[in-house]
Amino acid sequence: MNFRIIDIEKDKDFLIKFRKDTYIQSFGTEEGFDEIAYLNRMEERINKCPSGQLIVEEDNSSIGQIGLGIDIYCGTQIGYINLIYLLSEYRGKGLGKDLISYAENFFRDMNVSEYHLRVSPTNERAIQLYTNLGMVKLMEENEEHPVLRMRKILSCDT
Repeated sequence: MNFRIIDIEKDKDFLIKFRKDTYIQSFGTEEGFDEIAYLNRMEERINKCPSGQLIVEEDNSSIGQIGLGIDIYCGTQIGYINLIYLLSEYRGKGLGKDLISYAENFFRDMNVSEYHLRVSPTNERAIQLYTNLGMVKLMEENEEHPVLRMRKILSCDT
């Protein structure tokens, strides 16, 4: 598995396809997904933290995406996973664990000791993965759709 920084122009079609699929996986529909707003948000994230906005590749094919950044939560600087995505045929093969490991190393390199993500409460497979990797549920948040906020405190020696 390889990671490369997203190039909006080159990766536009993948970004839209991947994000639409996450809507369907999380909320059962892609209704409410705005392609232009999403691409604009991605451009902002790339400008803010390019090394955290990555296409995941295997054998020179784009198979997923990961979005990492630094955020402030309750006055504390934390790592934040905006997106972890793999094409359906790559799920259930241990790659999600590899993506989380990559994210944790990224956050350690950025000198943050805690990270969060949000996940749909209906995405049981993802919740199980995150729980197995040491994340805990903090609370349910209701932005546009209800989501669970999960977090993990990173140990210094891992």
